[in-house]
Amino acid sequence: MMTVKYQIPCSESDIYVLEKEDGFHLTISSRVNPLSFGNKLSDYTSVGRAIDAADKFCEMYTLIKEYGYHLQGTDFHKEGLKSIPVPELLEKDISVDTMRVLLDKEVQL
Repeated sequence: MMTVKYQIPCSESDIYVLEKEDGFHLTISSRVNPLSFGNKLSDYTSVGRAIDAADKFCEMYTLIKEYGYHLQGTDFHKEGLKSIPVPELLEKDISVDTMRVLLDKEVQL
């Protein structure tokens, strides 16, 4: 049994919080294939944390795409640079502005 608890449009995709037997799953689905609830990014024990993570993911995903990264599985990838694991990024208390500074530094390296 799966129930959609939260859904937001984000950068040509939809972000979902799904309630499943084992907790709440944060997933992303491309609008090109709307029949699927897509790729699981992370899971949470409370719906509140999952919804907060969904909002944060959308902000980070929008930002990180500006820097040429793409989502592959549960990581952001960019040729020649270290990948950024989505679950770790969502666990860190990092703002979009701080992330932009970090990405700017990485671009300069």
